[in-house]
Amino acid sequence: MPMANGGYWRTKADWQRVEAPLLRIDPVLDAFCREHRLRITKNLKDWPERSLVWGDSIRLLIQVYLTDPQQLTFNVWLCASQDRGDERYWKHEMPVRGLPVEAFENDFAALLRDAKARLESWSEADFEFATPLTRTPDAE
Repeated sequence: MPMANGGYWRTKADWQRVEAPLLRIDPVLDAFCREHRLRITKNLKDWPERSLVWGDSIRLLIQVYLTDPQQLTFNVWLCASQDRGDERYWKHEMPVRGLPVEAFENDFAALLRDAKARLESWSEADFEFATPLTRTPDAE
């Protein structure tokens, strides 16, 4: 199975092992999405992850993703971003860093509620420059 970094998962069992922790929290994510009318994407770029994205001029993201395939640890990343012309600005935080799902799954519903409220409290005045959106002549 392909990996985001261009590698691959050797077997279907390898993939099932790394995705299994996310499957345990999927019911909480699904209920949260239904309650707040959000869409969830899963396993973008063939990597074990879940992403909730919403917003118009400001894009809001809650993402749970695998950080260590051997230890089965995950991050929960919050990011608000806004494109301004040919530049992207953002603010981001990581309320969970490098933990197994077991360490946060019991409080996961509360973590999602807090994350959504935190993201929605940020304004564009809080953002810092993240990256240019177009290639500059110097980059060629």
